Order: sequence, then structure tokens, then C-alpha cells
Amino acid sequence: MLSRKVICMDRADLETLVAINASERVGCVLLRRLLDRFGCLGAIATASERSLADVEGVGQSAAADVRRMLADRRGARELDEAARLGVRLIPCDDPETPPGFKLLYDAPLVLYVRGTLLPEDAAAVSVVGTREATPYGLNAADRLARELAEAGMTVVSGLARGIDTAAHRGALRAGRTIAVLGSGVMRVYPEDNSSLAARITTRGCLLSEFSLRAEPNAVHFPRRNRLIAALGLGTVVVESGESSGALITSDWAVEQGKEVFAVPGPITSTASKGCHNLIKQGAKLAACADDILEEIGFERMTTPLSATEDRVLEALRAGARGAGDLVEETGLGLEEIEHALEGLAKRGRAKREGEAYVRA
Repeated sequence: MLSRKVICMDRADLETLVAINASERVGCVLLRRLLDRFGCLGAIATASERSLADVEGVGQSAAADVRRMLADRRGARELDEAARLGVRLIPCDDPETPPGFKLLYDAPLVLYVRGTLLPEDAAAVSVVGTREATPYGLNAADRLARELAEAGMTVVSGLARGIDTAAHRGALRAGRTIAVLGSGVMRVYPEDNSSLAARITTRGCLLSEFSLRAEPNAVHFPRRNRLIAALGLGTVVVESGESSGALITSDWAVEQGKEVFAVPGPITSTASKGCHNLIKQGAKLAACADDILEEIGFERMTTPLSATEDRVLEALRAGARGAGDLVEETGLGLEEIEHALEGLAKRGRAKREGEAYVRA
């Protein structure tokens, strides 16, 4: 985790951080060294290429890339475009950075968020698996994700074909989901998941550490996987061959001290060999959501939110609202609103503050 002095207090600092991030040659570790040498982001922005290159681990090539991004005003242009598109940028060490990211030695310098990233997303489970999924695996991922969302968990995955796609779709039936990308949030990959990505932004978010329109790149995906693992309280592998990329995510989860779960499959299925090996190595067997929830110590919601409760909770995201305000904003009747607020308060999802209600 970086020093608190990295927090971008003004536009100029954020421009510098975004430009450094866009180079993809300087990460958290090297930025810490640059800060140790120069003291602040403003001094890094004005430093010469030679003095940047002299910092241990940076070198001539990375220094040239950083200077080029700064000279090209890449940070300013990126911030302007993000504002136009409604994409939020969260700098490293910002209070809104997900808790799991702050523990990474190579934490993202900047997070791009397309959609909504909420405090309750800290209660999350990562669900991953092979792109070459079987009907059995797709059904299992969909069902498991839906059950987790019904219990109040946010489901995290990587928007890839196969298991990831099924997990996002299952979660959207009952709650929230986050897709962590190996590309920019405005460059959805694979393209045939564009409509799914748009749905995710209405009940969750697309999240990336790469620039707005960064192309999908083979080296991006292992980095993406560490963030998937960091967002979840545990990682579930639904279907995986012996060398599937999903196993990289489970390895990251182990390294981060998180629980790993695996869904068993038919003993004759090569698509489940990776899961069976994980179980042999100590991963918890997951046949239903309760197997996961009990292990991570999360109390299941007794029943899913009603459509009215969900609508009222969504309206409260904008801030404190009285019953009259909610009637006007949602078009629902006063009695419906009051009943929904009472139900949300009992579940601990909303609370009263004076004459208004806020999200708990």
C-alpha cells in the first residue's frame, strides 16, 4: 500500500497519476520509489527523463514512456473523456478503494469504474471458470451466482465467455455483480458480451486498472485475475481444466489468504479436472451457496428483496430521502414506500435519520 501522500488532492496530481498509469511501465512499487526520490506527484511530473531513469527499477525505457505520456497530456485528455462518458476514476489510497486492493503489494494506481461501486460490495464472492464450459458448468455457475446474490453477496467475475458470463447473468437475476476487465472499461472484451456489460453497469460496475480504451492484451489478464481474487471474500472455481486461467485466480486467492472453493463435476469430465485437483489440495467443496456462506461467515438474508424494496433501495443511493421524496422519485404509493422502508430497516439495509431514510 502506498503512502497517504499519494492521494490526489487536485486535478494536476490526478492527471499525473493517470499519465503514469497509462504507460503501463510503472506500477505501485516503482511509484513508491519515485515518490521516495521526488517527494510528490508534482515533482515527478516536472522531473527530467534522465532523473526518472536513475530511480532503481525504472530505467530508460519506462522513463521515456512516462515522459511521453506527460508531454502528450494523456492524463488531462483521459480525465476529460472519462467525465464525458460518466466513468469514475479512483486513485490509489483513496478511501473508496476496495479494502482488498489496499493489501496488494502491487495495488492499482488508478481504478476506472463504469457503473456503481458501493460500500456493500465489500461483501463479495468471486466466481470463475473455464471459457470452454459444459452445459453442466454453465448451469452450476448461473445457479450458484443467483443464490449468492439472493443472499446479499455481490458476485465478481471477469466477463469472459463461459463460466464468467453465466456467473454475471445468474447474479443479475437477484442482485449485484462486478466485472473486472483485462481491457479498458470502454473496450468491452469479448465484444459479444457488450449487451451483458451494459446490464452490469445498471446493477454493479465494470472495473479496470487500464486506460479507458486499452486493448485486451495477453499480459493484462493475469493482472486482472489478482483483482478478481482481491475483491472477493472467497473465490469459487466452477469448472476448470488442468491449466485453465481460473486456476491463476485461485492461486492469487491463496496468496492473499482467501478461501478457495471448487464445484465438483462428473469424474469423466476433463472440464472438471482442475476443480477436482483443487479439492484434493484442500479447497472447500461447493455444491450450493450455503457451503460458501457458512465458510466465510456471512449470514444469508432470509428472503430476497421485493421489487418495491429494491426500487426504494436504489433511490436511496442518491442520499437521504423522506417518504414523500421517494413517492415523487419512484412513482410508488406512500403506503408501498412506508412498507418497503420498514422491511429494509428490519433487514439492516436502510436506517432512519430524523425524518429521512438512508442506506445502512
